Amino acid sequence: MKDRVSIVSAGEIGVEAAVRQAVELAGGLPELITPRSKVLIKPNLCRPEPSGRGITTDCRVTEAVSRLVLELKPQSVIIGEGAGAGYDFSGSTSTEEAFRVSGTADVAARLGVELRNLNRDEWEEVSVKNPYIMDRVKIARTVLESDVTISIPVIKTHLRTLVTLSLKNTKGVLPGAEKRKTHALGLDKAIADLNSVAKPSYVVVDGLVGMQGLWTYPQDKVEPGLILAGREPYAVDTVGTYLMGFSPSQVMHLQYFAARQRQKADLEHIDVVGEPLEAHRQNFKSGWDVFRERYPGVHIIEGKSACSGCNGELMGALTAINSYGDSRALDGLTVILGNARRDEVPKTEKTVILGKCARYLARLGLFVKGCPPMYDDIIRAICRTAGADADTVIASLERERNRRWDETEHLLAR
Repeated sequence: MKDRVSIVSAGEIGVEAAVRQAVELAGGLPELITPRSKVLIKPNLCRPEPSGRGITTDCRVTEAVSRLVLELKPQSVIIGEGAGAGYDFSGSTSTEEAFRVSGTADVAARLGVELRNLNRDEWEEVSVKNPYIMDRVKIARTVLESDVTISIPVIKTHLRTLVTLSLKNTKGVLPGAEKRKTHALGLDKAIADLNSVAKPSYVVVDGLVGMQGLWTYPQDKVEPGLILAGREPYAVDTVGTYLMGFSPSQVMHLQYFAARQRQKADLEHIDVVGEPLEAHRQNFKSGWDVFRERYPGVHIIEGKSACSGCNGELMGALTAINSYGDSRALDGLTVILGNARRDEVPKTEKTVILGKCARYLARLGLFVKGCPPMYDDIIRAICRTAGADADTVIASLERERNRRWDETEHLLAR
């Protein structure tokens, strides 16, 4: 039996009606929520941003979902989130400020629902069975004590994972600096491991306004005007990825998670109801496309199998070298990702070949193994081709990571 995902346009009927219709079409909530249920509603409030910009969950969607839940009279309802703790590209932010600026605090006050900062929550360390890379992980106790978790992500691209939808949104259940563990170990596989122990029970996607590229407002704003809903996160994320113009096969955390669930992250295995999928498909500009524009001296060749794993690690490496090293090391650099053709690879002394898919081209340059390779290894390879000092770059990067850790380490104190 196929998993169902609904698509509803909010244009004519309004946000609340669209949420209600999407949830009903996707199977509804009564089977999940009883008078004994403890319900956690988890929007994406990664940083303080007003609703409607496409960076954070629109508070109108959070309110509509909260009203639906309250009508079922569960034992308790909490709106919870832990804003970003920073790793590669940004520093830590205040969850309370994100609640306030987004309008979510007003929603909670109006409905009499508790707000909870998951970054400051008590936590428990949970074991992950048959992990890809993360065998133990600290999770906010509120999440573990909830019977039902409803994820409300925003439809967005992401620099490190190509897209961010419900599976990526689960990172908000990691308290404070624990979020950085997923980056240090390998983000896509860590997201899959995390969702194996903290998978949302239901997903409602805020597709009213989304973000593409580098999330620069208003240039990168996209307005699909949609609400998506479904019981299975992998299915909802598959449909959301396709609506953004990408192939689900490009999103590695989605593929890893579906595989461990013995599911298929492709449209053939999903029943899409409501609005026709093709009629609403758009071509979001990826963060990767915009990022490449910033490094015109780097020649990047991507085979069809190139994925968000190698792309994300490469972006981290390029950023680190540009920020902490000699940016001239990037001039004239050729990087190979995925199953590129041999005749596409130029003969140059500054060629770096990344990852398992491209290993058959290893003799054409400096090969970095891994699936994906870690970007500290990529930094060393790029610097080696240019005769630059990789140790300085990595040491500077580590100092910056430690600084950010110090900013949020207290959030893990019991």
